Amino acid sequence: MGYLTNGLSFRTLRAANIQRLPQFRDKQGRLCHPHPTGADWSVAEWLEAVVGELGEFANLHKKVRRGDLSMEDAKLELGRELADVAIYLDILALQLDVDLGAAIVEKFNTVSRRVQAEVFIGSDDDWHKFDEAAL
Repeated sequence: MGYLTNGLSFRTLRAANIQRLPQFRDKQGRLCHPHPTGADWSVAEWLEAVVGELGEFANLHKKVRRGDLSMEDAKLELGRELADVAIYLDILALQLDVDLGAAIVEKFNTVSRRVQAEVFIGSDDDWHKFDEAAL
């Protein structure tokens, strides 16, 4: 399996988030988001969700660093917490009408130019594309 498992893209994640948001239920079985884009929560609430998941990752990683868990034992759950961060980050971007994939490409390429790296994301003829096979 490659890094982009099953062809996952930001567009796919966004579409799935939009489809799932109005179906999401709490532990009592109640629908959580009557608005199809999650706009019933404020940007601040979605930011809290992102930061909360990042905090869960940090707490678990702290336990690895102090020796309570091995990295091998924690790796799956660490990945799940990072996945939660990415999912909530996309929903936060949705609230701001930001195309997260396009924003990442633009920012990555801007930093590559600034640090004089020859690694760019995109198809511009002037850019050297990174080697996806190396992943």
